[in-house]
Amino acid sequence: MEQKIYSVTEVNTFLKEYIEAPEFLNNLYVTGEISNLTFNKSGHIYFSIKDEGATLKAMIWKTNADNLKRWKPANGMKVTVKGRFTFYVAGGSVSFEVRDVQLEGKGELQKLYDERYQWLEDNGWFDPSLKKPIPMFPTNIGIVTADSGAAIHDLITTIKRRFPIANIYLFPAQVQGEQARFDLAKKIVQANEFTQPLDVLVIGRGGGSYEDLWAFNEIEVLKAIRHSLIPVVSAVGHQPDYTLSDYVADLRAPTPTSAGEMVTPNILELKRNLQNYYLNYQEIITKKITEQENLIKRIIGRNALIVNNILDKKTLDLRQFYQTTNQLIKQILANQTQQLMHLNEQQMILDPLIPLQRGFSLVSEQNGKIISSTSNLKIGDPLTIKTKELLIEAAITKIQKENK
Repeated sequence: MEQKIYSVTEVNTFLKEYIEAPEFLNNLYVTGEISNLTFNKSGHIYFSIKDEGATLKAMIWKTNADNLKRWKPANGMKVTVKGRFTFYVAGGSVSFEVRDVQLEGKGELQKLYDERYQWLEDNGWFDPSLKKPIPMFPTNIGIVTADSGAAIHDLITTIKRRFPIANIYLFPAQVQGEQARFDLAKKIVQANEFTQPLDVLVIGRGGGSYEDLWAFNEIEVLKAIRHSLIPVVSAVGHQPDYTLSDYVADLRAPTPTSAGEMVTPNILELKRNLQNYYLNYQEIITKKITEQENLIKRIIGRNALIVNNILDKKTLDLRQFYQTTNQLIKQILANQTQQLMHLNEQQMILDPLIPLQRGFSLVSEQNGKIISSTSNLKIGDPLTIKTKELLIEAAITKIQKENK
């Protein structure tokens, strides 16, 4: 007997009929805790319902969401939902279509969040007077986040684009899991004790579920932020929810990219502003000179007998005004030009990649830290060697001090 072969569409169509046909699956009640909550711009709501052992993907169509306006969903909320299973043939996926929601009280994490928030507020941790100002021109910027992923990439890219002369120091930390709270707090302390004083410190991560972001609600992290002598910007990339770190930090950024924009000036805007100042001063001088010339002409027309005395006096006044104003403008422009030249010189001096153009190599540890001392090196340590055209991965096979 020949074996029948089914297409994917046929199989998925069969599964759709099998899953959606039973009556008891069309009016099912499920209880659990909300997580991964997402509000679609079309009005639909997507989330997961979970308990200790499993997670179920769920969604609410816009029409039902509009009927549930009394309900304000939030991650961590304990609910009982009524709905039915639907099978998506094209994607081969099952989801639970919610038609009604009954609140069962808040989830344990949400309860703990609310309790901590209230304690922090009652004890003055959110007091605006505690907020340290963010410097306008930060030369040294510290970052506490995972050493890989979109967050660190977006931060560094934004900072380098807007203010390329800034030095960036990464303090890699776990941002998720049981040990994340201790590691984050430790790295914030290390940043404050770093040999190079930092002007601002950005902590955060990319987006994630309510549980993924929980480390930024832990007391260890909150204490480290509050006791930091460096202004701290919290950049946890999850816009619908605020972590407690967002409230305790000196400034909250909705995403890592916006954090990079908040802590840096735009060097192109600085140059444009300088040019505008120059043009404005030129316009003011030209206007003053024209006014004086017109005044002299009017005086000459009214009284030719005293024109010489008045002309001499006005000419002298005009020359003095011109000299004084011209000297002031030159001084302002010289100061602004010197500041820009100094910033550009700093960039050229501090950029570790410049010597590569002359044939030198840049040797760093695997975590990106440039090797300036050999005291901590040992056989087998991995190295990254960067030349003008190559990026070489190597390891130490021999250490020999050179006799001088």
